[in-house]
Amino acid sequence: MNIIKNFSERLKELIFDNRINVKILSKAIACSENTVYDWLTGTVSFMPSVSNLIKLADYFKCSIDFLIGIEEENYLPNPKPCPPFSAWFRNAIEVKGFTLYSLGKKVEMTTSNFYSWINQKNKPNLDSLLRIAAALDCTIDYLVGRE
Repeated sequence: MNIIKNFSERLKELIFDNRINVKILSKAIACSENTVYDWLTGTVSFMPSVSNLIKLADYFKCSIDFLIGIEEENYLPNPKPCPPFSAWFRNAIEVKGFTLYSLGKKVEMTTSNFYSWINQKNKPNLDSLLRIAAALDCTIDYLVGRE
């Protein structure tokens, strides 16, 4: 699956379906027009930050999984506001029956990454969230507290 291409195509669809343009979208999510154009081309080698994905998903009232092309249907037309990731992440892991250590082993990440997220030193990238969501058998929206 080419997630960058899928995201680009889905973003084009959402912009068209909502009858908006890049200028309106960039202003709504407080992002530069050039960045939005980069996402639309699908040729850049990076995805938006998780915070920008959340802004986009909130703007279009859709799930992040739908926005990045993992899901064909929008299963989250009314997402709830995200709690701080640092607070929600540990809870989400525990609800799924994992510890930070066991999750780290399963996704081949060090727990220091998790602690830096919990202590708000940095935020996860999409690749990390995709790996964790697969390990926990949940959606990205669940991981960030939108569902």
